[in-house]
Amino acid sequence: MKAAKVICITGGIGSGKSTLCRMIESKGYSVYYSDERAKFLMNSQPNLVQSVTDLFGESAFESGTLNSTYIADCIYKKKDLKVKLESMVHPLVKDDFLHWCAEKGERIVFKESALSLETSDKYCQYIVSVIAEKNIRIERVRKRSPGLSESRIEAIISTQYPDHLREKYSHCLIENNGTIQGLEAKVDYLLSKVI
Repeated sequence: MKAAKVICITGGIGSGKSTLCRMIESKGYSVYYSDERAKFLMNSQPNLVQSVTDLFGESAFESGTLNSTYIADCIYKKKDLKVKLESMVHPLVKDDFLHWCAEKGERIVFKESALSLETSDKYCQYIVSVIAEKNIRIERVRKRSPGLSESRIEAIISTQYPDHLREKYSHCLIENNGTIQGLEAKVDYLLSKVI
């Protein structure tokens, strides 16, 4: 069977890429959520659990569950830990994605991945970047993660791929500064272009 066409949805924190992907799913299309699967694998693969524990210490897991807040704090303080963690997780996510594609057996699939552009993901045949104004992104993140300060969110944004490069290297750009209804209309337009 011919390999699926992979459309990657990317964007920075608070841009609304997950919301957009849920809308795509509601239209009957399959979406692979890279971050969710990475967390699942870090919780369920014994070798990876051990590697993460070796890298971050016993506090990396709390009652057998990945302590994401602790790991994020470690990465925030020591940037090289992010590179080391990604080098352990990404190969497993790649294999997991290929297995998922084979199971789905669909002509077109969508892949949500915050790092599509940064990692030059070779499986992305069409890249859609979701962007939004910085103040809107900060507000969205504060609503869903009240424990994160504005300065911390700004620091996360500053480490992510900037929107002017997303615009340059994406096949399609979706601005998400408005309403849910406005985003739904953009999803319909996107699907009319790629399906």
